Amino acid sequence: MVFVFSSCTLFTIVRNEPKNKPYIFETKINLKEKDLPKDEKSKLEGGLYEQLDDSIASRKLDKVFWEVLKNPQPLDTALINKSIGFMNNYLAAEGYFHDSINYSTDIKNVSGQQRAFIDFNVWPGPVTRIDSLSYTLQNDRLQFLADSSLPEALIKKGDPFAQGPISTELDRLVELYRNNGYLLFSRNNLYALWDTLDLDLLEPTLDPLEQIDQLQKLQERKENPTADLELRQKNTDDSTSLKKFYVGHVTVYPDIRIDTANRKEKIDTIENVSVIQYSNKFKPKIFPQYIYLKRGDLYKQSRYSRTLNRFNNLGTWRLVDIAQVPRDQTDTVDFVMRLIPAPKYNFTTNFEGSFSQSVISGNFVGLGMNLGLQNRNFLRSANLLNTNIRYGVELGGINSGEFIQTQQLSYSNSLIFPRYVFPGMNNFRNSFRGNIQSILSLNAANTERRYLFNLTSFNTSWGYEFAWRAREYAVTNRTFNLGIKIPNIEYSYIRKRDSLETLIRENPSLQNLFSDGLITSVITNFSMPWNSPNKRSINVLRMNLEASGLLTGLVRNSFIDEQLYRFVKLDAEFAKLIKLSSKTGLVLRGFGGIGYELDATANPSKRAKLPFFKQYYSGGPNSMRAWQLRRLGPGSAIKYFENDESIDGEEIVPDRFGDVQLEANIEYRMPLLNVAGIPINGAVFTDVGNIWFLKKETGRDEERFNLSRLGTDIAIGSGVGVRADFSFFVIRLDYAYKVKDPSPDGPNAAYQNKFFAYPFFKGSQLQVGIGYPFIF
Repeated sequence: MVFVFSSCTLFTIVRNEPKNKPYIFETKINLKEKDLPKDEKSKLEGGLYEQLDDSIASRKLDKVFWEVLKNPQPLDTALINKSIGFMNNYLAAEGYFHDSINYSTDIKNVSGQQRAFIDFNVWPGPVTRIDSLSYTLQNDRLQFLADSSLPEALIKKGDPFAQGPISTELDRLVELYRNNGYLLFSRNNLYALWDTLDLDLLEPTLDPLEQIDQLQKLQERKENPTADLELRQKNTDDSTSLKKFYVGHVTVYPDIRIDTANRKEKIDTIENVSVIQYSNKFKPKIFPQYIYLKRGDLYKQSRYSRTLNRFNNLGTWRLVDIAQVPRDQTDTVDFVMRLIPAPKYNFTTNFEGSFSQSVISGNFVGLGMNLGLQNRNFLRSANLLNTNIRYGVELGGINSGEFIQTQQLSYSNSLIFPRYVFPGMNNFRNSFRGNIQSILSLNAANTERRYLFNLTSFNTSWGYEFAWRAREYAVTNRTFNLGIKIPNIEYSYIRKRDSLETLIRENPSLQNLFSDGLITSVITNFSMPWNSPNKRSINVLRMNLEASGLLTGLVRNSFIDEQLYRFVKLDAEFAKLIKLSSKTGLVLRGFGGIGYELDATANPSKRAKLPFFKQYYSGGPNSMRAWQLRRLGPGSAIKYFENDESIDGEEIVPDRFGDVQLEANIEYRMPLLNVAGIPINGAVFTDVGNIWFLKKETGRDEERFNLSRLGTDIAIGSGVGVRADFSFFVIRLDYAYKVKDPSPDGPNAAYQNKFFAYPFFKGSQLQVGIGYPFIF
């Protein structure tokens, strides 16, 4: 499918073309430099194409099997020469000062139309590189800051003499100085001076050997041109740009409105922050903790930006403005914050429907209604309270003759405090330089399945989310995210009906799927995304740890002994996106997880494995794509599904779960075409992995994890995919084939662990998904 769609354009439709005149039908840019690295060549080709005048760019709209060219531009050499000028400027900005560009036109008569084909031939020439880099600042303190921050410089000796990186380096210096108190320092205070001449080559000499040496150096400079770059400070009579400023007073207006001018003010001063309100919507004491500009501190641009971002991210205000007001003839700057509140309440409602099939109840239709209420200023403290109520019902039931098959009522509530809430921890809250959220959640649901069961579930947790940035080796910025839930309490209680009891007696494996119990756990999750120094790859590391019942299990009573699960579960995931070019990439992903139900679990029926809703599973659109969801594993076990034929008394397993999971994925992505302006991309991928049980009492040897059987138990699937990128979401279609299946269902037992054994369509699986299959 990838190769068919990538070369399926059969013809071009031209609309509103000029009559009896040649018009621009196709424009190509041919980069003639052979020694350019692939990435640099791809970058230059894209940049040169963007320099073409819009009228001659000849941009066609792809329509899968054809393309459309609307209102083409008549051939005009003036526009061509104008585009060449733009391309010359672009190459110079990238450090190519010795380029050469020419063009040729070819006019073809097609069905009475005079179609012009333009070819731009571009010889960029050798790129000019920085031979030496220096910083010259008149102010000793500015010079010291520049010298001490050299490891963080965005340009260095040997880099191309390109306008973009040099401009970015000047911006870095401005930010550096503003983060050290120089509030009014700007780009106007700096300039770049460069020189491409070597004065030694201009000195006359009569020595033949020295003349030969000069000629050789001239030839080398022609082949490898260099430039000396010096970043300097401008002379200025305005001394305020060289003055250090310190934080003065902060004034906050939290409820700015159009009609506030004639209303009475209420002023409160908390921790050197003046809060001036025209109403009583906000508690004054909440503001100092979100303001990182403390009186008497040296001004830092980063703290100003952090304060601005903090208020914008709260969601309580729809517009945030912070004015910086330097005091005359002093080194103090005051800050005035004007905040326009967002509507306090937001109400949402939606309806949903579905169609399903059940072996027990037949076909039925599901209807659901959701009601949500959001309070953006709960307790007048910028807290976010989300409350949702959902009611769902399944109607039909051809086999049972009953109209209502299932009813579910659920309630969820989360209260987010945008700060650290814990008594006696003020020192930690004040010293922590990242963002903290404290979250209290409460969820409850009741599900009634006619003739099968009534399930009541409850979950509550208290947790924190931390996010902060750190500098590694003073060069690479990394973002860290840490979440902790302590405690996390989950309880499910199921009342089994007669029909379910009968099914479990006939299929004992179903007992695990309809289990209840208590979980009292601590959950920790950590994630860290970062870019490689060369910006060619993006990396993400995620880790999760959950431990249940370690302390609660020490309390002995009949309820805890009967209901409590005591387990430890740990998993980690690493993903890497390698940018091979501006449009192609390679994604690598690895995942490993293990969960162990402790032998200290009092109830023997809960001691063998994790609760099924905490176990791992494989297959589906985001995992092993050659298998349906929960249809792979455990290990090399052959099991029957509920819809298999010729079961002959074998145990039926509707879904497959495990206590261990290993998975690795590799995916190559490339562009295919555009349909009505929507990019259609392709992918070729391979998935490798499986799930296993861990304890001996959980099943047969081939179902349990064993390193000596790893090669036998690993499943392999490969396939191709097509993705429609709508910017805000991606619709994905993946078609995968079971290259090696260690755990087929009963009727396909003959294909077990044989490579490419399945007939193609029988061993294939079509997956439809929203978004990319992994982190990227």
